[in-house]
Amino acid sequence: MVSTRTDRLWRTPLVALLRRWRREESGATAIEFGIIALPFVLLLFGLVSVCLYYFADFSMENATWQATRAVRTGQLQQSQGAYSSAVTNADRQIALKKAFCDKAFLFTDCNTKAVVIVQSNAGFGTIASPNCATNGVVIDQSAATFNAGTASSVVLVTICYPWDFGGKLPLFKLSNLQGGALLMQASAAFRTEPYN
Repeated sequence: MVSTRTDRLWRTPLVALLRRWRREESGATAIEFGIIALPFVLLLFGLVSVCLYYFADFSMENATWQATRAVRTGQLQQSQGAYSSAVTNADRQIALKKAFCDKAFLFTDCNTKAVVIVQSNAGFGTIASPNCATNGVVIDQSAATFNAGTASSVVLVTICYPWDFGGKLPLFKLSNLQGGALLMQASAAFRTEPYN
């Protein structure tokens, strides 16, 4: 009997406390915000990561198209205008890479990391897309093909860039290279103008 009376005394304040707590609404907004804040912040970081990736991709595509204009018009092949000092294929490759890097402002170490591959042939069906990486490592610029062709040639310009930040985006991990970088690749296929 004594134990039931003690239990009753113990339960009464606890039940009263629970009833009072259930009626109290002063901290409801803070609790609701706490429940909503984490998914909202995760969504925000995910959205920023996706936007940054697509901005980098668009910037690389745009820079590639702007840089290849000199190949389409024949200025690079004929060493004219801004490319007058580029007389060998190695010089032309460096000049094309510089033209790309000047337009791709998002990639700060572009001059050291970007790889430019230029292929030329008579028709569109005879050019194959090159591999930018082998076993998770970007190919070396010295091993990259550079043949800008002549007038009315079909040219495929491919620019590869290992984007370090792309592998470290919050909530959006895209690394596909050794060391955690993301391989970004942009190509432009066109027929050069009949500039001869």
